[in-house]
Amino acid sequence: MEGVVTGRDERVLSLLAATCSAAPQLYQTVAGTVASPQWNLPAVMKIPEPGVNLGMAAPSLTVVEAAPVAVAPVAPLVKSAAIVAPAAPVAVAPVVKSAVPVTVVAAPEPLMAPEPPMPSLSVPHVGGQFHAQDEAGQYTFGHYGGPNTRVETRDSLGRTSGSFAYVDPEGDVQVRKYAAAPGSGFRVAASDLVVDTLAVAQVKSAHARAHQAVKSLTANSVVTLV
Repeated sequence: MEGVVTGRDERVLSLLAATCSAAPQLYQTVAGTVASPQWNLPAVMKIPEPGVNLGMAAPSLTVVEAAPVAVAPVAPLVKSAAIVAPAAPVAVAPVVKSAVPVTVVAAPEPLMAPEPPMPSLSVPHVGGQFHAQDEAGQYTFGHYGGPNTRVETRDSLGRTSGSFAYVDPEGDVQVRKYAAAPGSGFRVAASDLVVDTLAVAQVKSAHARAHQAVKSLTANSVVTLV
């Protein structure tokens, strides 16, 4: 029957959950080798709406058709044959790997992302933008003013989190927060998520049970970082 999760579907979900519950991912950063564990929260979650209505729909754009422009024909380009000289052989020294300490870092959570500035529908828009970064790969940027705003930060370990707010067609302010890290994937928490259908809810429930079963099997495993 359509919309019903079968036993075969649960076995497939168990296999996917086993993949998701693998050992912490290792990746390289400017700070060295970093191990990032998996998230415990779902990849997508709904958060309450801010409860702010600006009292009017978002302004619509008026499209004005431009007059046709005559384009003069362009003479075709004649490509010449490229001359490639053989490169001289380069001696490559063998690479000697040394033991590198591994740093275990917590993955960022979308709920801990910075709050976005409140949007507005004032005309003309009054706002601004900012951007800062350094040689370690860290940055922060954002903009405010107008019907949509955003802020995002990234640290030297590659962990990124941010949020944005916008005004929907009913004039309500909606917020989305997100977080991502190498080896941990992408997570989002949003106030504008739709309610799951019955089929989607069944698939999510089956995946959650399979994921929890795999986690219980690997709960006693020990990961040694060298």
